[in-house]
Amino acid sequence: MSRPILVSKQWLLARMYEPDIVIVDCRFDLGRPEAGREDYASSHIPGAVYLDLNTDLSAPVEAHGGRHPLPDPAVLAERLGRAGISNASRVVAYDDQGGMYASRLWWMLRWLGHDAVHVMEEGFTAWKEAGYPVTDTQRVVVPAAFVPKVRADMLASMEEVREKLGRPDVLLVDSRDAARYRGETEPIDAKAGHIPGAIHQFWKDNVDERGAWKPEAERREQLAALVEALEAGREVIVYCGSGVSACPNVLALHELGYPQVRLYAGSWSDWSSYPENEIATGEE
Repeated sequence: MSRPILVSKQWLLARMYEPDIVIVDCRFDLGRPEAGREDYASSHIPGAVYLDLNTDLSAPVEAHGGRHPLPDPAVLAERLGRAGISNASRVVAYDDQGGMYASRLWWMLRWLGHDAVHVMEEGFTAWKEAGYPVTDTQRVVVPAAFVPKVRADMLASMEEVREKLGRPDVLLVDSRDAARYRGETEPIDAKAGHIPGAIHQFWKDNVDERGAWKPEAERREQLAALVEALEAGREVIVYCGSGVSACPNVLALHELGYPQVRLYAGSWSDWSSYPENEIATGEE
């Protein structure tokens, strides 16, 4: 029987002190990069360690590769080990942003061959409002050894995406909000628009107005076009702005039974950094 990816706060409360559990606080704010770490220092789930999107879960930004490039697997494995995560750990990730950053960690651990990882289906605020324990005490972390076994097939490169443009057996999925997809606005990256042929599937449609993941039946309905493509044997490649908010869509499809979905990690910030790459606007 496959293990669930999304778990409830009650599930975590019942297991939080089990010795193989590592709880990871992934809270982050793109507009205030230090906010997540400050929030963690102020209050977090007891025993949780903090992993920062910019400094722990991304490589330094270069001319290409996007705004949150994937770290070298060996570097990422060392960072995970410093956080006390080993190959034997069961990891539970949470954030307070609808699961976007926790899903990034989920995807990265799977990319390194680690399947025992869960995402809490509600955020830290819901945990705290339920009266569950919180603390400002940071645990003493005993470093662990994490040996990566990279699953290269989970990734799609820019060159591969470019080569597959227009192919009927490939579906590109843009996870950003509709205005950015259509090219009406672009608050972060240098160019507006989307990769030609991509359809739109906003990642936030997986969660409700409180930022909690919707029931499976609702998510399946939201992702009907993607599920139909996968059932027809098409390859699905998901992207967003920088390879972060695409991860909830990948997770949602994985939990519906489609683990073969691939991520273009560089995403729009990488694609638009190449002057020769085509750009589309409007609806597809």
